[in-house]
Amino acid sequence: MLRRRQVVGIIIASLFIRLCLTPQVRTLLSLPGYQKMVVGESSQINLDLPGTLDKRIQMSVKGPSRSVFASPQDLPVVINKSITGYHILALRPGEANIQIKLLGYIPLKSIKVQSVAPQRVVVGGHSIGVMLKSNGIMVVGFAPVILADGSKKYPARDEGMEIGDLIFKVNGKAVSSETDLAKCIDEAAGSNQKLTVQIKRHNKIVSLSIKPVHCSETQRHRIGLYVRDGVVGVGTMTFWDPDTRQYAALGHIIIDTDTRQGIDVLRGKIVSASVQTVRRGRPGKPGEKIGVFNEKGTVDGNITKNTSSGIFGQTSGEVNNPLVPHLLEVGYAHQIHTGKAKIYTVVNGDDIEAFDIEIEKVYRDRQNGKGMVIRVTDPRLISITGGIVQGMSGSPIVQEKRIVGAVTHVFLNDPERGYGIFMDNMLAQLPSLQNDAKKFSTLY
Repeated sequence: MLRRRQVVGIIIASLFIRLCLTPQVRTLLSLPGYQKMVVGESSQINLDLPGTLDKRIQMSVKGPSRSVFASPQDLPVVINKSITGYHILALRPGEANIQIKLLGYIPLKSIKVQSVAPQRVVVGGHSIGVMLKSNGIMVVGFAPVILADGSKKYPARDEGMEIGDLIFKVNGKAVSSETDLAKCIDEAAGSNQKLTVQIKRHNKIVSLSIKPVHCSETQRHRIGLYVRDGVVGVGTMTFWDPDTRQYAALGHIIIDTDTRQGIDVLRGKIVSASVQTVRRGRPGKPGEKIGVFNEKGTVDGNITKNTSSGIFGQTSGEVNNPLVPHLLEVGYAHQIHTGKAKIYTVVNGDDIEAFDIEIEKVYRDRQNGKGMVIRVTDPRLISITGGIVQGMSGSPIVQEKRIVGAVTHVFLNDPERGYGIFMDNMLAQLPSLQNDAKKFSTLY
């Protein structure tokens, strides 16, 4: 009896393996484990299965436990069988698991489906001035303290300070500006005491004891550092939500140009910026928008987040795009395809213009702001800028009347091509919608 069971088990296992090796079942097993859909959107899964196999494979939606009186329409998605496979329809926001089983109980595949509500936003393209204050003081370099005999000393470096450290407390007092640090140094020098400096280094808190040294060159006490408490620059707004007045811009994190680290935001501001001229890009040397800030312009807001998907905050007033006066629907990564699209940006003064581009590649699984490869095809934009330039980051990408993402990076050796970020990644930073920066270095 035992031997007979073993033989039967081997036969069933062999049949199951042969079944899984058929092209149709391999196609079924290769389906993605996650799918995003917009309410009202449908998706077709084509399975050209033999008749005998078609009757034995079942696809169903597994939702949360509910009353027996609940309507099946309460599920986020429904599945209808068609001649060639299965038709999935998103009915309402939510998540569901689609189970594919053989003979009703042998699991073959599970697909998690997220159904999201349609989102509509104001398309950006506005040139903005960005003023960002860091949550602490960034150490960007070491400056020698010249002693009376002409020798050089580096007090902070000698006590373990490193480039990239963020000074946030001195002698127990919070410091957020270069002026704060200067006052603490003067106070310690007057009492001939050491400074107890608390720094953040790679998300760890480190405490250092540093004694200021008199500099014969500046006639001040110093600790031998170049520091910076913020950055300013020009970028582009991507979109604005009229319900919450929240905006997104840039599409990438603002980093300090010396330390190459993201800036932890203490406070920040965006204002309108007028583009005065454009330095054309060429292979090996990126171009740049050169503009001036206009604090009396139409854009005015704060900066609350500096993330890998851009900067975010809230405006004090309304934001409009005269080229797209109506709200535009958001397009998600699964809806983007290669082909023609447009970007909105400013290359002269304050006027937003639309320019033709081509989406050459789409990497839907990327979360690093490089989900799309784009190429500028508009002859006028190429003649003015050479392609993608600094200050164009955040320029919204629109395809088939949907805003699908934003420009983020330029290819160093090919200014006409670059990367774009998906709206999925930018919206993930807005809970309400989910359901070469100029340097200031001072010697201290």
